[in-house]
Amino acid sequence: MNQSQGNQAFQLDLRSSRHLRVVTEADVRLATQQRVQQWEALKAGYPTPVKLTKRGRRLVAILLFLPIAGVFWLTSSHGASAADGKPATRTVVVQSGQSLWDLAVTSDPNRDPRQVVFEIKQLNGFSGSEVFPGQAVVIPNP
Repeated sequence: MNQSQGNQAFQLDLRSSRHLRVVTEADVRLATQQRVQQWEALKAGYPTPVKLTKRGRRLVAILLFLPIAGVFWLTSSHGASAADGKPATRTVVVQSGQSLWDLAVTSDPNRDPRQVVFEIKQLNGFSGSEVFPGQAVVIPNP
């Protein structure tokens, strides 16, 4: 193996390394010209391109995602109105002899009363099934 082949092999090994590499004079001239062009463009008032690191790109993605997620959270979890513009709930006053089951059946006769009773209990924070005459109860609209 002659001297030039040995140098070539040495250069190839260094070029494969991530942090060290052998550069030629042409590479140095090219890099210098690019820096001079960048400096001239900066002095002329052209904006410099922004190069983000992987960490920076993640941060930008998170900052863009958070407001979108917040809008979805606010609109979905606080569903105060139905799609047709009617309110999602209404308030009724319990009459003598009425139970949660009666309220569920009268509020939405097309649904399973057990589901409606469950919703009424959730809406009002009831732990039991007792209601009293004159009590205001929030019920879901059909």
